[in-house]
Amino acid sequence: MSDRPLKPDEIRAMSPEERLKLLSELRMELARLREQARVGTLTNVAKIRIIRKNIARILTIINEEKKKEKERGRK
Repeated sequence: MSDRPLKPDEIRAMSPEERLKLLSELRMELARLREQARVGTLTNVAKIRIIRKNIARILTIINEEKKKEKERGRK
């Protein structure tokens, strides 16, 4: 899946639907990798860290946008 860290600008360029789809895919990939680590068949343990950080980046941007929308609603 995503073997490299995603940049915030890349995530912001996506539509909300694309972000949610990618988030779902990354979560499934993380579960798969954790299972491989538990069994002992995982060769590249750094992938887990990269995927966890990508998930955090996506969630951060989603929450930032929700906060912006909420602020716009108050004005």
